[in-house]
Amino acid sequence: MPELPDYMFAHGREADPVFSSEESLYRRVPPTCWDDGEIDIDAIVFPDMSVTRSKYGPASSARWVGEDCVPWAVIEFQVKDVPLEIRYQGAFLYRMRPVHRPNRRNYPHSEVQVFESLWDGPSREEHITKENIEKVPKDAQQVWRERLLRKCRVALRPDEGSLEDGLE
Repeated sequence: MPELPDYMFAHGREADPVFSSEESLYRRVPPTCWDDGEIDIDAIVFPDMSVTRSKYGPASSARWVGEDCVPWAVIEFQVKDVPLEIRYQGAFLYRMRPVHRPNRRNYPHSEVQVFESLWDGPSREEHITKENIEKVPKDAQQVWRERLLRKCRVALRPDEGSLEDGLE
């Protein structure tokens, strides 16, 4: 069984809030969302989509789940590909942005988070989470997922990689 690579450990490093627009973000794709190179829309989730940062690890870093490396596909998109805003029916404005959310054993871990602009004050936003997702119409969620999916490309096919990447 391969060992977790050293770059995955935080080693006391704090979160890095600065993302370059050219930085790649990687997301592992389970077999249920992969059909011989075709990426299913269910690979793009809403809200708080888990990704890893190319600044801190290769595409294979997305395959680590705890101590295990899964041989799933990995998709890639750049920070600039994340839709910055989506207006919905003229009444709602949703903003998306990557947020570095490292943990002790997965420093590259980040999330693409979604925020709803609130109209009852200057520049107020509410983070959309699983607990308040019912506020966001399904159509608005679908628009965001489809826009991002169009920008995704395959970084690693299932089982593609090496022992160094965590695969034999």
